[in-house]
Amino acid sequence: MNIWTRKYKIIQKVMQSSDEQLAKIEEMLKEESELEVKLEKAMQQVREGKVKPHREVRKRYEKWL
Repeated sequence: MNIWTRKYKIIQKVMQSSDEQLAKIEEMLKEESELEVKLEKAMQQVREGKVKPHREVRKRYEKWL
């Protein structure tokens, strides 16, 4: 199935959705967008060296584990 057919089928499903279903779809898309922003921020922190290796963190908190 080519991409245009898949897109058309998705559009058809959205058009047939109830208000409740559409609200759920919108919430899912919003959450996905927010996740992408958070992941990009995290990756930027990695590139800037603003993270610590897992073993350093475990060593620091070893007494509580």
